[in-house]
Amino acid sequence: MGNKSVGHYLSVMKLSFRAKAASFALVILVTGSVASAPNFAQADTGVDEQFEVQKPPGPGYTGYLVNNARSQVRFDSFLASFKGADKKVSEMKKCSSLAACDGAFILQLADINLTLCNDALEENCIRGVRTTNLATKVISTKLIPRRELTADFGAAIKGDPKYDLPNGGNPLIVSLPDAPHVGGDLYLIKSDFFATRKSPQAKFKLDLISTGIYPVTIESGDYRRGGPHLEPERYIGQPLLSQLNLSPPYLGGAAHDPRCLMSTKKICIFPQAFPEGFSFQLSLRANQGFTSWLYGRLANPAITVTKAKVDQRAVLVTIDAEPLKVPVVYGWVPNSALPADMLAKYDKSRDGTIYFGADRAGPLDKISILKGKSDNYDEQGIDEFLSWMPLLGDKAVAMPSQWSFQTLKLKSNTAAEITKCTNSFDSLAGLIFTNASVYSAGAPDFDAATGSLDYKLAAPHKKANGDLVTGTYDLIINSDVARCLYGFTKAPIGANVSVISNDGQVQVATTIVKEQDGFMRMGAYGFGFSSPTIKMKITQAVSSADLTTSITCIKGNTTKNVTAVKPTCPAGFKKK
Repeated sequence: MGNKSVGHYLSVMKLSFRAKAASFALVILVTGSVASAPNFAQADTGVDEQFEVQKPPGPGYTGYLVNNARSQVRFDSFLASFKGADKKVSEMKKCSSLAACDGAFILQLADINLTLCNDALEENCIRGVRTTNLATKVISTKLIPRRELTADFGAAIKGDPKYDLPNGGNPLIVSLPDAPHVGGDLYLIKSDFFATRKSPQAKFKLDLISTGIYPVTIESGDYRRGGPHLEPERYIGQPLLSQLNLSPPYLGGAAHDPRCLMSTKKICIFPQAFPEGFSFQLSLRANQGFTSWLYGRLANPAITVTKAKVDQRAVLVTIDAEPLKVPVVYGWVPNSALPADMLAKYDKSRDGTIYFGADRAGPLDKISILKGKSDNYDEQGIDEFLSWMPLLGDKAVAMPSQWSFQTLKLKSNTAAEITKCTNSFDSLAGLIFTNASVYSAGAPDFDAATGSLDYKLAAPHKKANGDLVTGTYDLIINSDVARCLYGFTKAPIGANVSVISNDGQVQVATTIVKEQDGFMRMGAYGFGFSSPTIKMKITQAVSSADLTTSITCIKGNTTKNVTAVKPTCPAGFKKK
């Protein structure tokens, strides 16, 4: 789909670093037009965090949903072990510990909901949560675990530090009495440790840590149970290849009751809105996963990563940030209103959630399927988002607040220069946070030819009430990694930031650039998703150690001038 038809919601970010000039520019471009709104239904709870998808009017509809507010609360803890024979899965077992999964296996999958640290020696656990009242500046570390509220999940996993398997618990509910929200003071702290191993001698290898904080209430009643599919009959007889090449969340699963973040038949973890004027700090102790990139949904983030004294591998990770409002995009459109190319695409690809019809492969006019992803957007995912914007009126249907982040491995298409620099430093490389609905779920691509980092974003132009959606973007990069990538010296780094509208006028926006605690932070806030250009030019003061001087050297009647940082005369010459 060309730029003329994608609306006001595409943002292409380019951070151009010039090593010789010690400067770079970041650019966001947004172009296009807006289409009329579709005919669709949605729940109106008055609380955006409680947004629910509604059924379409009937069969013959295709829907689209982007709402990653709940993507990180999909499953409770599980440990699954697979055996194989004749290139097929011969046995699958759900386990509560490694001892319960003893014997030979071809693959073990673990989604561990991290628990509070039991002592100063435990790794891969949650150290604590701190809240700050931004108006009064009062800081509180009060935290009361409420494990009894989620005992009905029955998902506890006994870890084994010998094999790097953390303890896994039921969904972690805590009381934060000094940060009350409209429903009370309960919060879900969800930090998923996704890891695998392929032999009894191997340690678990971390694939992803996904973490979020959610204000909640706990409701009792009759609900639909959600969670991973752990029934052996689903896997036995299936090809081994389909089990060995999995990425998080590893297994398919049943959706939770739509009213709930997570649910059993009796318990609903019910979402609430964040209280206004608070920041939240989460501390983790981890021995894997924090030597690359983080991305997610945080406002005004501050991060520290320090070595833990108990284990040379372990690090203490602390992230302090405010929640961020992210546009939800959703709607149902009759298939007759879909462009021909989209209709042909969805006729071939039948993935998604079926809302009408029993035969997924049947005629499209007999079924209705909801499409869309909740996270991990690639180029194709962003293009799909853009193709839906004209059909959905270029509007968000809700703006729920989020506080979440994920670890991220560098993708294979990331330039070798980034990998070279990140591999040479045993620390967190960088962080990217934005309120765009969809964005490239990876480190920025480094273009060696232009010396630029490219990053793509997309969001609707307006909120449901017609107000403009304003953008936020934070790039935090390890100072050593930045210096490696762009040839900077140890001298301090500075920058000038401006946001320019498409008519060349300076747009009102809040910008920030600073270097602190080993990280370079660059941010832009309050810009519109209409057509801004954000420019960041980094400059670096010349270090006195880099200043060159000249001396004159003589050898008999021969004279030579030598210019260098620390000039010395050639052999046989003397300084004049």
